[in-house]
Amino acid sequence: MAFELLKQPETYDLFGLMTFAFITILSIWSLKTKKPLPKWAGIILLIIGILGIIVDGFIVYTKFLS
Repeated sequence: MAFELLKQPETYDLFGLMTFAFITILSIWSLKTKKPLPKWAGIILLIIGILGIIVDGFIVYTKFLS
């Protein structure tokens, strides 16, 4: 059962969801503290993170939760 789950590409969207959540949190922290990244880089990372969470979250929801 576990090996069959690993063969499905949707399983790896769980990792993508965690990665995009990390990117979003990192960009929000960067924009609030104004420390490590330029503002434009923080905004781009925030957009990428939010869009990734939406896409991967939808896939995870339709595959595993509904």
